[in-house]
Amino acid sequence: MFKIVLSAGLLSIRLPFLLLLIIFGLITIAFYPKDIRFFKKQHFSIMMIWMRCLSTVLGLKTKIIGQVDTTADLYVSNHVTYLDIIILNKMLPVNFIAKEEISRWPIIGSLASKTGTLFIKRGDNIASTKMIDEMQSRFKLKNKIIFFPEGKIGNGEKVKKFHSKLFRSIENKDMTIQPIAIRYPKDYPINTNYSEEISKKSERGEMIGLYFDFLMRPQSHVILHFLNKVNTQDYNALTITNFLADNINKRLSDLNS
Repeated sequence: MFKIVLSAGLLSIRLPFLLLLIIFGLITIAFYPKDIRFFKKQHFSIMMIWMRCLSTVLGLKTKIIGQVDTTADLYVSNHVTYLDIIILNKMLPVNFIAKEEISRWPIIGSLASKTGTLFIKRGDNIASTKMIDEMQSRFKLKNKIIFFPEGKIGNGEKVKKFHSKLFRSIENKDMTIQPIAIRYPKDYPINTNYSEEISKKSERGEMIGLYFDFLMRPQSHVILHFLNKVNTQDYNALTITNFLADNINKRLSDLNS
């Protein structure tokens, strides 16, 4: 009974703050440049602050292992929930690559579009080629990019197949990638195995339900393991893909209690 009362109380407090935060975000991005070329450091800083506030409202506590390397050109991570973008963007001044459908989502699509997110149609070779060109254009602007090579949400235990196409944007170039392993633990710090409940809801696409779950918990933990960055000068896309997948899988395995 106490847990129910506590959950209801947390929801009644946090939900209004969440709505105010969304409204503030929509107003703020109205003043963002339409062209990514005119983005400045403060635009990325505002996004990071907004994501930190959102993370706080959702009760998310982040445990960091390793060092965040802001000198990397590209970041890649396993993909577990719809919250991954919040967790990563509050720490990194980056643009995301997301599936095309997100651009049409109410509110979220608008927020993503206005803040420089790149949208790609999954399974389309022509779209992938165009995305590689766009990524290289962003790199020339010194913008940093992050994407999920799985292309879809995984189960949180280990990565699904990493797709290599987008790594062509950086293969055989004197550039760097920092891989990141994300884990939503079952009961941190006692049990750092992946949470089946969170993973299953994410895989089923229950985004709203998942957000409400977090809003009604006193706090939830996320583990971010930042691995050493990799220089891609001497490696092709497939080699890079396999190396990153193996390393992220190893870190996820290490987190199993």
